[in-house]
Amino acid sequence: MCSPKIEYVPVKPEVPADLLRPVPISARKAETYRDLAVLATEHLNSAQTANAKIAALAVIFGPQ
Repeated sequence: MCSPKIEYVPVKPEVPADLLRPVPISARKAETYRDLAVLATEHLNSAQTANAKIAALAVIFGPQ
């Protein structure tokens, strides 16, 4: 008796388009200490957003 043939089909996970969009980085010019503080906050927010996107992609693609 023959075993049924098993066919493997690669599955491509669906990735939301938002996760593939670059996170903008502020181009603000810092002329005062306040501007530096605002710029640092904007950069921190961009880094946190980018890290959240990386974490979401890790969930979608799972452990390797």
